[in-house]
Amino acid sequence: MNRIASVHGEIMENIYANLGLSYQEVELLEKYKLTYLLDKIQEQQHQLAEHEKQLEKALSKIEKDLNAAREAQMNLLPKELLGVPQIEFKARFHPSLYVSGDTYNVFRLDENHIGVYHIDIAGHGVPAALFSVSLSQLLNTNISRKNLLKVPVTEPPYYKINPPNKVIEMLNEDHSFERNGIYFTMLYMIIDMRENKVTYTRAGHNPPILIRKNGQVEMYDEGGFPVGWDFPRNDSVVELSVSSGDRLFMYSDGITEATDAGEHLFGNERLVQILSEEKGSTLDQTLDKVITRLREFTGKVAFQDDVSILGLAWK
Repeated sequence: MNRIASVHGEIMENIYANLGLSYQEVELLEKYKLTYLLDKIQEQQHQLAEHEKQLEKALSKIEKDLNAAREAQMNLLPKELLGVPQIEFKARFHPSLYVSGDTYNVFRLDENHIGVYHIDIAGHGVPAALFSVSLSQLLNTNISRKNLLKVPVTEPPYYKINPPNKVIEMLNEDHSFERNGIYFTMLYMIIDMRENKVTYTRAGHNPPILIRKNGQVEMYDEGGFPVGWDFPRNDSVVELSVSSGDRLFMYSDGITEATDAGEHLFGNERLVQILSEEKGSTLDQTLDKVITRLREFTGKVAFQDDVSILGLAWK
């Protein structure tokens, strides 16, 4: 290394000699070079500090915007689910990021019918959350010609409740993956409280889990493509009779597709086992147990995907 420095020094001395520079001039030139380099370093450090400040401001603004989007989305989710004498409704919701692509709701269609939907939008983050807000606004019970859930008719009671498969069909007509770049899975259910019947259509969504009072577990695979996929649709309607003591659960794939450190899936079977084991617990305790066991399985407090589960218990 010393040899290289010595050779470099000799070369520079020869260059300065050929330029006719004196020792003092060379020394002054070296000082000037050093000062220039130090000034450039300080200038670059200052620019870097300014860039860091701008980046911090931008990140702070993004964080505020995400928090605002999360708050707007959370305000659209029901703070308390519908309360009726015959059925108890409970839910748990844990977004993977500030905002989520999962959404759900429970609402009266009329005095004898309740509508329930659970939606899982492909992806998560701001685009999925904004789309979930749009869907929440579409799926309302205000009667109008463009309403998806109920449409006006000329005879009493002057409205008609659209069956679940019709709602899915209408949503699919308005939301094309090729047009919007977004698709979603959905389970839409209508509960007839007078007849103690449930009808639902499943569009690519996880099948609901029905646990009878006697502990029997029922899951039905009937279902069509996710909403937004441009394939011919033939969405079937499943009809079930329910009675006191029965429970039904709707959930996102953020639960069943969660993985542990060994990349093993949480899976439907594990979820069914937990729900069956908790049959004697309250609905709140049951849903809390699902989230606790999911965290134990993944070894993480936060989840990689949006997690939501909706429970119904017939009293």
